[in-house]
Amino acid sequence: MLTPNDYLARGWEVVPCFLVNDLDKDLFMQIENHPESPGKSSWGTRNILYSFILSMRPKLILEIGAHIGSASIIMGTALKSNKFGTLYALEPQEHYFKLLCHFIHQANLDDYVKSLKIFSTDPSLRNYLVEPVDFIFLDANHSYSSALADIRLSAELLSENGILFLDDVGYPESSEMCSEGKGGVRQALKDFISVNSDCFKCIFLEHPFWLNPCGMAIVCRQNYSK
Repeated sequence: MLTPNDYLARGWEVVPCFLVNDLDKDLFMQIENHPESPGKSSWGTRNILYSFILSMRPKLILEIGAHIGSASIIMGTALKSNKFGTLYALEPQEHYFKLLCHFIHQANLDDYVKSLKIFSTDPSLRNYLVEPVDFIFLDANHSYSSALADIRLSAELLSENGILFLDDVGYPESSEMCSEGKGGVRQALKDFISVNSDCFKCIFLEHPFWLNPCGMAIVCRQNYSK
């Protein structure tokens, strides 16, 4: 068990496992150091996304809230290594969307990552997701109501045994990020799971065992009738 006495020896820097030959490291650093990079997912989060994609080889991935592509590039690189699968990355804001498209193109990931300038609530999303989604990464609006709507949408889209990853569910950070004062993504997820525990199971990755105080959660859709 980790104790405060362990923290100095343990350190707080996460070693990225995704800096591999398929990833342009100079491009990666451009994204990391870009003026619009604040708000990007942590290295630990990207480690998990990259490793899960390599291990599970999903066919269809959805990213809700792609920002400028810090996670999109990592997930796309994993798909490229697999030589299989497609990521649809949603980013509705024009400025971020242009950067997202630029970085995806620079990373030579156009065959694996498709950028969509739409909100998750846009009905046209269903035109692209013509079959159940295996893997969803949610890192979008942090208000309770928006997060709950995105979680419900994700639950509808997920395939059996599909996995939903959520960023910014840490306590108390999640609540502090909520403009509505309702607990943010963390509370939205807890409320959703409380009424859907028969088919959705959740693991919260909590600080300080999870090094980033913003936290992360993993939700799996399970069919317990089998």
